[in-house]
Amino acid sequence: MKKEWSISHALLRKAAIAGFTVASLSGSGAAISADDTAPAGRSIAYLFTSIAWPVYQSRDTAGKETKDECPNGINDGAREQFAASFPQTNGQKWKIEDTAIAREAEIWFPTDEPDKFPFHEASGKFSYGLDLDGKNKPTDFTSPDGRTGVDNQLFRAVGCILSYRDGSSQNLFEKNYFQSMLFNRILFELTDVDSLVNDDDVTLTTYRGLDPLVWDAKGTFQADATQRIDKKWSQDFINTSKAKIVNGVLITTKPSDFYWPTEFVHQEAPTDWLRDAHFELKLTPDTAEGLIGGYVDIETYYRSQNRRYGTHQISYGKTASASLYKAIRRLADAYPDPATGKNTAISTALDVKAVQVRVIHPEEKVAETGTDTRRAQTAEAR
Repeated sequence: MKKEWSISHALLRKAAIAGFTVASLSGSGAAISADDTAPAGRSIAYLFTSIAWPVYQSRDTAGKETKDECPNGINDGAREQFAASFPQTNGQKWKIEDTAIAREAEIWFPTDEPDKFPFHEASGKFSYGLDLDGKNKPTDFTSPDGRTGVDNQLFRAVGCILSYRDGSSQNLFEKNYFQSMLFNRILFELTDVDSLVNDDDVTLTTYRGLDPLVWDAKGTFQADATQRIDKKWSQDFINTSKAKIVNGVLITTKPSDFYWPTEFVHQEAPTDWLRDAHFELKLTPDTAEGLIGGYVDIETYYRSQNRRYGTHQISYGKTASASLYKAIRRLADAYPDPATGKNTAISTALDVKAVQVRVIHPEEKVAETGTDTRRAQTAEAR
């Protein structure tokens, strides 16, 4: 605890010396009291503490998991497919270029040709997610709270893969490294806010931050900590949407794209990309949580997974990358390629949690109009 606060205070002091404007002290990102629904300065910011792909899993009245979503069982992973492709029988010997290297080539250069292995898509009636297109189609789901028209085709692809299900090692890795790796700081700021309960017109802007998450003495995330915004090197993460607040729930009215960083230990730091991001988050003065629905770009999603995990890591959760790619391509439901007509994105949802922070916007620098002394001296020398 002491170490976390000392880091935050040191960073704040450096920011002030470097010419940053602590906008939160004059209103931006400031916390509000329980009896005051409007944040000071008409703005408030929230830092994401968790971003996850939720997979619905039915349970009976005793709490035991049913087979409604995966009646044919869980999909085989990389190890199981490798063993089936290259059986060790009758003393047969295999060349590495025909086995391990060939398999890695399939992972890094996948195709949408029919899969040579069985693949179980998730079924069932229910899924987490949002209605992204205002339609109720045969392929849509019903949310656990009874809302129809839920678009989440990614769930069909990953719902019967162990890595994505409750208690999997990949879920644990995703959560821990999202919170611990500094590059993964992503936040959103609401401006033009007259009320956190009901407001028909607010502006939502996402940014990447520069400071660590801060825990309190209870082991939960500390609200009202400071977070510097990076506007120099993180332009890809800055996107603006229009939204409204209804009964304390933030709802996007004019969606924009949502990019978030997904750095993993010892690996490259890729970015995930959700097109037409629909925010639906319950707001309090200290927290925000709920769903972000949209269409994830297939190539970005797939490359991001491969850059974070090697084959040995995804094998723990029985993921077979090439088979997953074929499934996502097959189920893709948005953004057709103009040349081929094939869809390039797939509907999905993110389960997110965030904590309120005071944002520090960098001071806007204006180009100088005065004489450059060095140039004047050079001219005189001539």
